[in-house]
Amino acid sequence: MSRVMLVANKKQDVASWQKEVNRASPSLILVASKDVAEQLPLQSPSCVLLYVQKDFGLPLEMLQTIQNFDDHLPVIILSDSNDLQDAVALMKAGTFDFFTFPLEGEKLKLAIANAIRMYDLTKKVFLLESQMEQPAKLDDMVGGARVMQEVFQTIRMAARSNATVLILGESGTGKELVARALHRHSTRAERKFIDINCGAIPRELLENELFGHERGAYTGADRRYIGCCERANGGSLFFDEIGEMDMGLQVKLLRFLQERSFIRVGGNESVQVDVRMIAATNQDLHQLVLHGKFREDLFYRLNVVPITVPPLRDRKEDILLLSRHFLEKYSQKYEKIFLDFSPEAMEVLMAYDWPGNVRELENTIERVVVLNNESRVKWQHFPESLRKKTEEAKNNSPFPVLMEANGEKILPLNLVERYAIEMALKHCIGNVAEAARKLQIGQATLYRKIKQFGLVL
Repeated sequence: MSRVMLVANKKQDVASWQKEVNRASPSLILVASKDVAEQLPLQSPSCVLLYVQKDFGLPLEMLQTIQNFDDHLPVIILSDSNDLQDAVALMKAGTFDFFTFPLEGEKLKLAIANAIRMYDLTKKVFLLESQMEQPAKLDDMVGGARVMQEVFQTIRMAARSNATVLILGESGTGKELVARALHRHSTRAERKFIDINCGAIPRELLENELFGHERGAYTGADRRYIGCCERANGGSLFFDEIGEMDMGLQVKLLRFLQERSFIRVGGNESVQVDVRMIAATNQDLHQLVLHGKFREDLFYRLNVVPITVPPLRDRKEDILLLSRHFLEKYSQKYEKIFLDFSPEAMEVLMAYDWPGNVRELENTIERVVVLNNESRVKWQHFPESLRKKTEEAKNNSPFPVLMEANGEKILPLNLVERYAIEMALKHCIGNVAEAARKLQIGQATLYRKIKQFGLVL
């Protein structure tokens, strides 16, 4: 049985609303704030409810204690403050959800259930991860970085169920590829995968596209039209850019999610379907909910299994892996003979931040292959805009700044150390273990130095 730990300063602080929390989670354990570090290993909770009192400030130190015990353990905040900035700060610090008083029992119950389900899934993922060798590719996705391996494992685990999945990530990170991988690895793989972009279809047409219409529903409707929800019956239905959906349609989508049934436009009969729901967005749905632009109840229905696809700047060790993958792909497509990248070309690839993420990298490699005919990609093959931004990044780096002393160029010791670490990580393509070996220091020391200097892997 999953345990839920309620953390508060004193028992009397929660007496007035504890019944509401007990209804949401009967397996509740009440723990005083000062005893958290001691009680966590004894109770082994699957979810922590943290009571935040406005007069006591943000409990960031308490959050750190919980995360040090288990950084995957979900923490739900119960606050007597309606301060939006507090909510944002706590969500950024890694909390799972945020509630203010008066508590709504059903919403809290659903949030706790989602948190426990995600925590159980994460534990299974890491168990499998320790038992099997991790490939650097899943279907059309490439990634050897740990953050991508975690994404791959979550996909494999979530695909086996019919649980609704919410895919989060910046534009160009590959959210649609994640959705298609979930479908391919599910028991519905032989059935249809239907995708619909909520931001590309006008609001007045989107309802018709989703649910279809009956003959005579409006002028020009000379026959019945079957919408996406019905066409996906037995398969998977993917809502891309769900954050763009009109509030009015969100109500109808919520009903569809709850009942898996709908009524065609102009009709009066309910149509029942069996579909697996997947949604994606590049927006912060928490923020949209807080600003009244996205329904809170719909968010909870969608956010059963969240999967966050990391931006390329957070997995730089994958840049060359992806670049070589795209080089091979487009060399075959355009019948070219490119085999690899020159060292200078690799330096350009690694120095750039890729704000457009994997999509920008793929487009860049395809352009290089189309416009050139050589066995290796050279730095001059890249667009001038890319080379210029790379040079600017180099020029803005603090490492070439030298001090003149006694007629000799001397670099301050802390910059020498930082420069050596950055060059080692760059040479080892972000592999910390290899960089530590070459620097002849321990991995723990290197991680500490990386944090000290604010370097990004």
